[in-house]
Amino acid sequence: MEDRPEQDHRLAQEALRGDQEAFRALVARYQRLVASVAWRFGVRSEEIEDLVSDVFVKVYRNLSRYHPAHPFSTWLYRLTVNHLVDRARRARREPKRAELPQEVVDHAPSAHDGILETERARLLRGALAGIDSKYREALSLVYVEGFKVEEASGVLGVPEGTVKTRLLRGREALRRVLTRQHPGYFEA
Repeated sequence: MEDRPEQDHRLAQEALRGDQEAFRALVARYQRLVASVAWRFGVRSEEIEDLVSDVFVKVYRNLSRYHPAHPFSTWLYRLTVNHLVDRARRARREPKRAELPQEVVDHAPSAHDGILETERARLLRGALAGIDSKYREALSLVYVEGFKVEEASGVLGVPEGTVKTRLLRGREALRRVLTRQHPGYFEA
């Protein structure tokens, strides 16, 4: 039985030869990963489906650059992060326009315990969007995606010590943003 990296390599090679079903299999296998990364990087939920499509168009165009010496998921993650960074740069250059908030927050107390956790996650996600992308990438890889420091090092293309430094500085930057935006909320 083939293991996942071997399956990914085989599917990539078949897709390069024009097998659309093989490419569909890669998309089906990894579209949730791309969506998850986009969400963690602060992409609005109504934009995620389009972003996933954009990323897989890039995957299709660049599939010949994938090297099976590394896991396909690592290559795809890096391609996704690069796409998100480019997207953020373009957004900074475009003129700002006023937008309505994504949701109206009801401050009334709720009986459901999960609401507090959902709110904390939303605030944390917003704070992540407010820190430097190199710190956000390291934090997302290690703490959200579950990569080991050495794996994150390979994805980011920096030494392990740099990843550890970015994690330390990223946590501190995140703490500063959260305490500035929401004093007292994350204490205890």
